[in-house]
Amino acid sequence: MTSAVLCILILLSVLLFVHLCVIAILLFNKRRSHAHAVFNHEGYLVVYASQSGHVEHYAKQFAHQLQQSGQLNAVLDMQYLSIAELSAAKKILWCVSTYGEGDAPDRARTIAKKLLRQSLDLSELQYAVLAFGDRRYAQFCAFGQRLDQWLKAQHAQPLFEMVCVNALSSSDLAKWNTQIEHLTQIKLNTQSEHQAWQKFKLQQRKCLNIGSSGQPIFQLQLQCLEQTYWQSGDILEIQCGNANTTIQAFLKAYDIVDHTEFIQQLRDKNLRNVPLRLATESVEAWLQRFDILATRDYSIASIPDQGYVELVVRQQHTEQGLGLGSGWLSAALALGQIISARIRSNPSFHLIQQQQPLILIGNGTGIAGLMSHLRQREKWQDQQNWLIFGERQQHYDHLYAEQLQQWQQQGFLADIDYAFSRDQQQKIYVQDRLLQKADQLRQWVADGAAIYICGSLNGMAQEVEHVLIQILGQIELGQLREQHRYQRDVY
Repeated sequence: MTSAVLCILILLSVLLFVHLCVIAILLFNKRRSHAHAVFNHEGYLVVYASQSGHVEHYAKQFAHQLQQSGQLNAVLDMQYLSIAELSAAKKILWCVSTYGEGDAPDRARTIAKKLLRQSLDLSELQYAVLAFGDRRYAQFCAFGQRLDQWLKAQHAQPLFEMVCVNALSSSDLAKWNTQIEHLTQIKLNTQSEHQAWQKFKLQQRKCLNIGSSGQPIFQLQLQCLEQTYWQSGDILEIQCGNANTTIQAFLKAYDIVDHTEFIQQLRDKNLRNVPLRLATESVEAWLQRFDILATRDYSIASIPDQGYVELVVRQQHTEQGLGLGSGWLSAALALGQIISARIRSNPSFHLIQQQQPLILIGNGTGIAGLMSHLRQREKWQDQQNWLIFGERQQHYDHLYAEQLQQWQQQGFLADIDYAFSRDQQQKIYVQDRLLQKADQLRQWVADGAAIYICGSLNGMAQEVEHVLIQILGQIELGQLREQHRYQRDVY
């Protein structure tokens, strides 16, 4: 080999190395670009930990307004927060939700465990914590509380006391907004086009488990009356409403005779907590002071190509009767009636479009999130799919039986394992099926499989995670979570 040829080869090698370095830097920046946007090094760092997208959206909303006023340093997904960044920060606004058994959201769990074990000098840090949770669960805002306690133990200085938000309560969020506005001297606007309600019409509803010993499960098809788009794994947020009978009973109880104009106004008002009407107050003014009914989230079972949003809803019973959301969707709504709802992106449960095996695990109405993924995978022609699903009895509760059987016959579903708990004397659940197939699980994971779980947190998701740790080990499951190969949509 001549010296000239050798020089050319060396030069080409150097150019190739530089090219690869540039690509690596671009990929790294792309990975963080959605989470990091630096504007003012002296401003506030906004750090969020979100599971279903609510908290991420809220954090980015007010971070954008801080940026417009020149008071934003960066907005950062907590999963990308480094110890060095935390130690260097001067002012942090935390927006964090609690998930599972009082844990951090799945994607932030690794950094949260690492962080809360650290002993740091954060005496130069000023901070505030906005904690999201739901009082229906025992561990209300537990992760936010642990984070706040840890920050205080590291001598960080709270800008004001932690604010806890119950089920996205507007009054709770108003407390946070008031504090932020006092600090920044800007007026926060938490409404955006992204949050706009859309109109959907109920075009079909049927019970999927007639005769079941469990509560009725309904499949609903909602026609989109406006242009909309979603991905498999996304959520439909429903504005709950009152049945006509409830509204008529209210009008009669409060002796409102000329009531035609008030019926629609009362549709989404909380008639279970009626404010005292003042002596000289008009009906119109009185109704303005009513709280709006809460919203409810439901996993979407369909993909946009089907032309409608499909939900799977189990009736819930409370002391007041049917549950707020399930009663509204399964009983109060009439066919053809219009409801208000909005698609919410759920990035922590999105599929990655690549040729990889997929293990889907769920129970009950969790079949909705799994069906959307299977339908998307069918469109992509990804055939390595394994479903493990649990319900009560095969005869009554075999949800989507015909479609699943057809997919299995076509080879689209490589394997299906059912756990019908009441079909034998000893109850069998999805975690039991998973344990029985431990060797197959290890092989699929070794071949690059991702694991997606949808359904109930208590019982199913908790026990499935324990079995996964038993089969794969804590370290490997943690690695799957970091690689976004272990995704959950549980409730």
